[in-house]
Amino acid sequence: MTCKTFASTLVLAPLSWIWGVVVAVRGWMFHVGWLRSQSFDLPLICVGNLAVGGTGKTPHVEYILRLLHEQGYHVAMLSRGYGRQTKGYVIGTPRTTAAELGDEPYQVMQNCPFARVAVCEKRVVGVERLLRDVPDTDVVVLDDAYQHRYIRAGLNILLTDSHRLYTHDHLLPWGRLREAPSAAQRAQIVVVTKCEADEHPTLEVLPSQRLYYSQISYGPLLPAWAKGEHVKPVDISSRKKTSIQGSTGGVLLIAGIADPSPLKAELERQGVYVRTIEFRDHHNFTPTDAQRIAKEWQEGDCTWAVTTQKDEERLRTIAHLLPPDLKDRLLVQPITVSVEPANEEEISFNQSILQYVRANQRNRSVD
Repeated sequence: MTCKTFASTLVLAPLSWIWGVVVAVRGWMFHVGWLRSQSFDLPLICVGNLAVGGTGKTPHVEYILRLLHEQGYHVAMLSRGYGRQTKGYVIGTPRTTAAELGDEPYQVMQNCPFARVAVCEKRVVGVERLLRDVPDTDVVVLDDAYQHRYIRAGLNILLTDSHRLYTHDHLLPWGRLREAPSAAQRAQIVVVTKCEADEHPTLEVLPSQRLYYSQISYGPLLPAWAKGEHVKPVDISSRKKTSIQGSTGGVLLIAGIADPSPLKAELERQGVYVRTIEFRDHHNFTPTDAQRIAKEWQEGDCTWAVTTQKDEERLRTIAHLLPPDLKDRLLVQPITVSVEPANEEEISFNQSILQYVRANQRNRSVD
């Protein structure tokens, strides 16, 4: 341990212990009933984590929404809408912007147009309003609501990054955990995310809990801001021809997410040099950022620019300030996830979700 790390630990560890006491007291108040959780008469699925950001909640939420939609359920998603420029309850419509919903709920609405997407800081109020607006809703998926205990989800799915398991982390501000590792006991399902092929990090869970491992799958790169079924994917591989005329060179990766390193590694696997410009998670781009991006684009002599779906709409606000050739060659990287059980005897992740929903659905048939 370096002197700098040791000094940082001396400062942050006591603050972390204080935070732990505050969180523990709050949890105890819910346990004894001094603070109350509210239930609803339909399946509520919570997808969350113990750490601050970066575990892949959004693609897992989309996975569950698609699974249930394919089974004929009317699905909805409720999120806090972190980073949005609105307050209170907002339900997505074709005219709603990412600034009104937040970048992640907006992405879900674009990728899962069959789902109703709403945001509200107070989850209980959000579910009540959502069910009034969309009374035929069969299932609500709660995004990042693991710590929002005023609402009682029937199924809690806890995600943890394979590269930083909650068992190997510390409470804020010393580490990245919002709750102690023992809070994982509230979950019925635990998913270790961002695993490499055949990678299964050891994680001990309760006998009553189900453990799964998920991998990120990268779809074909698509032109930014292009919509519709006829959008052609773009191949940037240095070993193949591209679908846009021109030579294949370096890639400028523009990322305002918690951890862009897996995406950078994926692009490099395609045989291209990647120059990365990073912003904080949920960053709202400014004219100054446009100047910085333009400078990196010109100095890097890049052929392509790549961004994430989360960043795509936020970049739209400064698109008119970006170099024309960059805008023409800006691509978006869609991602999905695949989930497998920790052992062959365990039922599949899909079965776990569907069993819960079927056992708790309202007393009416699925359309």
